[in-house]
Amino acid sequence: MSRAAKKRAKKNRKTIEHSDLPSTKRAVETNSDEIDNKRVRLTEKDPSVVKTLSSITIGKQLPVQKLFDHDDTEDDHQEDDEVDDDDDEPRPEVTGEDSAGEVLDAVDSYIPSFPNASLTEILMVDSIKDENQKQLIASLSSSQRATCLLRAMMDPIPLDEFYREYWEKKPLLVRGSGNTKRFQNLLSLESIRQMTKDHKLFYGQDLNVTRYQKGKDGVKRRITLDHVSDNKDEEAEAVDRAEVWSNYDRGCTIRLLFPHKHADNVQSLLSSLELEMQCMVGANAYLTPPNSSQGFAPHYDDIEAFCLQLEGKKRWKVYDPTFRLPRVSSEDFTTEDLEGKTPVLDVTLEEGDLLYMPRGWIHQACTLQENGEHSLHLTISAMQQWSWVDLLEIVLPEALENAAMDESSITLRQGLPRGFLDYMGAMYKEPADEKLPESLKKVSEDDEEKNLRAALQEKFRADAKKRIMKVTKTAFEMIDAACDQLAKRFMSERQPLALTEEEKESTNAIEERNILPNTLCRLVRPGIARLLIEEDKAVVYHCGDNSREYHGKALSPMEYEMDDGPAIEQLLTTIEPHWIFVNDLFHDTIEDKIAIAQSLYDEGILAIKMQDGEVTTK
Repeated sequence: MSRAAKKRAKKNRKTIEHSDLPSTKRAVETNSDEIDNKRVRLTEKDPSVVKTLSSITIGKQLPVQKLFDHDDTEDDHQEDDEVDDDDDEPRPEVTGEDSAGEVLDAVDSYIPSFPNASLTEILMVDSIKDENQKQLIASLSSSQRATCLLRAMMDPIPLDEFYREYWEKKPLLVRGSGNTKRFQNLLSLESIRQMTKDHKLFYGQDLNVTRYQKGKDGVKRRITLDHVSDNKDEEAEAVDRAEVWSNYDRGCTIRLLFPHKHADNVQSLLSSLELEMQCMVGANAYLTPPNSSQGFAPHYDDIEAFCLQLEGKKRWKVYDPTFRLPRVSSEDFTTEDLEGKTPVLDVTLEEGDLLYMPRGWIHQACTLQENGEHSLHLTISAMQQWSWVDLLEIVLPEALENAAMDESSITLRQGLPRGFLDYMGAMYKEPADEKLPESLKKVSEDDEEKNLRAALQEKFRADAKKRIMKVTKTAFEMIDAACDQLAKRFMSERQPLALTEEEKESTNAIEERNILPNTLCRLVRPGIARLLIEEDKAVVYHCGDNSREYHGKALSPMEYEMDDGPAIEQLLTTIEPHWIFVNDLFHDTIEDKIAIAQSLYDEGILAIKMQDGEVTTK
């Protein structure tokens, strides 16, 4: 067996539980061996590789991505020890924040609009009857189609306007303008009935049954009728189909926690939107019976929410946030909590309408009394635990540890000044500080003692600042490694690939093929795989093996030897519309090149160029 064949046959797999990945749902405990100064791009280890990479056209992004490149100027940066406190106030338009809008202006110039098409038609081009429209949609790359989907959801609001004026800022009502079919075939009352008939579902895992009603004390609360044990070690109870629909008939709302688990069109939509939004995208479906039924109490969420009205009508009330951009969802609000609050939106969604709400905006919804119609809406969620604080929670603890273990400096390991507790702290603040209660204000001493204490305080603060800046400098140097950790988490959370028929033909989904030196390859979709360096191994994380259900399967990355890294990096950064010959990969032998490409192809994440059903080598 050749060296390459042995390498492929013995390619290691390791399983990573989701609890071992960075998450803000728990205290972050990252492994210092996983984030360190060795975690750099493979090409940085060999200057000759860098030179070669810059001389060929591989790994090019789509034109929309290229627009993110810009030249920094001195005016764009603040001094290291300055802090911008303006984030707590509404800000005017600035170039940095509006970069997404500028990009989308360019996108609009070359991605066509399909105002009369449904989302499922854009997803499944073969369902379109208009041949011209079918060919036009089929010609789009997966990235273009993802942008097209979001634009179709938000139509007639331009995407640049949406990102600039509403994203993370304020809610937006988007009327379907009579196009009631644009959310057609995603989900329906009948498909949900069939889902509960065909699949074994579990309370708390697959669905909830809820109702918002008055208790004996006259206070309205959300009542959950799930059969869920408080004992976490007990298995979830299977749903009794007859009971679920009986409760629905009595006015309860059915919430599907993972509608995409059994609804292919919804899963395909989420998979594409993750490519557009570059973060995990999830979904819940809410089926509410008629006659002013309401399943949930007023609350706010920790997600950017897109509520797509699929069937019937629903009245929504949206209130100003009490806390902007929260990291966790709220407890239920009572009627008394909302006294004196006037809704900023009080609207009725009809089929084809969409309501966007940033995280933190309080809302409640119910069906109408007069028309006797049920309501079905799909909430698409994004940006959960995807903020700057989530990145900093990864990097800062590791940066502190790394800075403290720096052999070239003892700055952080030096002892605290003797007696510093005699002049630092709230009780030693000057009496002029009006924020302190009278009981904590120090009785004034003579000027000499006051001046000495002030000098000691100033020196302590200066020393503390110097040490804090050392940690932040280390954190900045480790920011790429922290981004890799978030990328690993993203790979574990995102949807598996929902391939088009053309993509299936070019991968191993339909037929397995042998890779040859003149085979043209590329990553089947941008961003679905990531190369990291871990413990002197080149490790590929990808979403190809993921479950449709959130954290439904442990992450199973692929391990390679370090010298495989540059070739793997070439394959993972060659994306549509570009291709690369296997023979042009960086490696010692053609056997190694073929083995690496074949392993990624066998994994289902590498595409090979096809023409008329045959592998093309041109």
